Amino acid sequence: MGWLSALGGGKPATAVSGGKSGRKSESDRRRRQRVVHYFDCTWSSAFGEERARISNISPTGCYVETRFSVPAEGTVLTDLAFTLFNAPLAVQGTVIDATPGVGFAVRFTNLDAHTSECLNTLAENSAVQR
Repeated sequence: MGWLSALGGGKPATAVSGGKSGRKSESDRRRRQRVVHYFDCTWSSAFGEERARISNISPTGCYVETRFSVPAEGTVLTDLAFTLFNAPLAVQGTVIDATPGVGFAVRFTNLDAHTSECLNTLAENSAVQR
């Protein structure tokens, strides 16, 4: 797997969930290279810390799969945490799409330079491998 083994905290994903009818397709919405790979993550909900997994990620956002708590669209997450390149990262973002019992899409906000660099490196390495 090469560079994938250096990611830490995950394994290749086998599927990406589809979009809702009446909305732009996923390929229309996505402007940046997405990496389809599972990463364990945590985030805080009204019920406390939630464990979930990221199934795809890009330099600008990710999709979090969870069957339990799904925040409403527009919710601001202040502490989505996961491991990338064997280093813990924490990001902030806004929920831009939510499907109860499935998961939610997050657009990252206020990324620091280090986190942004890690996410861009991930996307670039993924594009080279294709």
